[in-house]
Amino acid sequence: MDKVLNSLKSFKSMVTLSISVLLLSFHFAFVYFINSTFLTKFVDEDGVGFLYTLGALLNIGLFLLMPRLLRSKGNFKLLIYLTILEAVAMLGMAFSIWPILSMVLFIVHFALPPLLIYCLDIFLENETSRTAVGSVRGVYLTLVNIPYVVTPFIVGLILTTPDYWKIYLISASFLVPFIILIFSNFRKFKDPVYPVVEHREIVSSFYHNKNLFDIFLDNFLLQLFYGWMVIYMPIYLRDHLGFAWSEIGLMFSIMLLPFILFQIPVGRLEDTKHDEKQILIMGFCIMAGAVLLIPFINEPNFVLWTAILFVSRIGASMVEVSCESYFFKHITPDNATYISFFRMTRSLPLLISPAIVGISFYLFGFTYSFIVLGAIMLLGARYAFQITDK
Repeated sequence: MDKVLNSLKSFKSMVTLSISVLLLSFHFAFVYFINSTFLTKFVDEDGVGFLYTLGALLNIGLFLLMPRLLRSKGNFKLLIYLTILEAVAMLGMAFSIWPILSMVLFIVHFALPPLLIYCLDIFLENETSRTAVGSVRGVYLTLVNIPYVVTPFIVGLILTTPDYWKIYLISASFLVPFIILIFSNFRKFKDPVYPVVEHREIVSSFYHNKNLFDIFLDNFLLQLFYGWMVIYMPIYLRDHLGFAWSEIGLMFSIMLLPFILFQIPVGRLEDTKHDEKQILIMGFCIMAGAVLLIPFINEPNFVLWTAILFVSRIGASMVEVSCESYFFKHITPDNATYISFFRMTRSLPLLISPAIVGISFYLFGFTYSFIVLGAIMLLGARYAFQITDK
């Protein structure tokens, strides 16, 4: 009887987490592609990259504190506090009339999403069987990515005039049911022991565990790809090629379909075949090939650009689920410090990408800088080749 009750409780927790991550993802997705163009009201293209860098620095600083914060507050309370702070940032960006305040609130907002996902990771790891990591992560990532397919089209319809406040207000509204769900279902969550490990020791541990280090580097490169494309692709399509936001929104919705179509079957395949290595190599090669085409397509052809971006995300979807599957198969739920270090890869690339992008702009110009990004993605295949499937 106890076994049945525990199974039902676990099932309820998984359903709650699935709905929660869907709500949180809708919140992120509504503003994901408009943040950079919103910021161009206040700063130029280089300044946009600088604001993202400041957000990344804040995120990394908070991540370094997370194990101690978890020990002090617990995962449930910390998630509630962070969500309230995120809601304040969103509402402030929607209604602030002061550019400086809007930029500061953006920095706060940009720092928080990886932390919220990190807290949900701890809940999820507590419910996940070691034999089904790929399948669970495939479903989890699919739920994360569904809103990113739907929202760009909706945003494009709303932004026929630059009323960004409407988008930020809609985004904030998703946090209300999210908080209610978390509060209703996880307020009695029993936290595992969160060991506080010296960061130097964690870096050393990652470096000497060759497989974890290489998968960390692959995830780092994937996040570099996301950061580069999310910041500069909307600007390129709108300001350099002349696409309207309604076209860009539809284009991005189609572009992101691979994250829904492929991640569940790829996750299941990796649970049975344990071939994250081969899928990672293939995914990075597809990403590199698609990105390397970008500088050579100069006409604003909707179908052609949609196809290129769609193919790039086929590769990215394969890499994303493979990184998640491999990493979480090799850690345990009490490895909060390892998880925080892994999640930090969402922000670390933004510390170096402005320098890389700046040098690329200087040497090759805005358009041909994408060649540099394509070449960097090929490094991902190299690191993937070095990991050992287990």
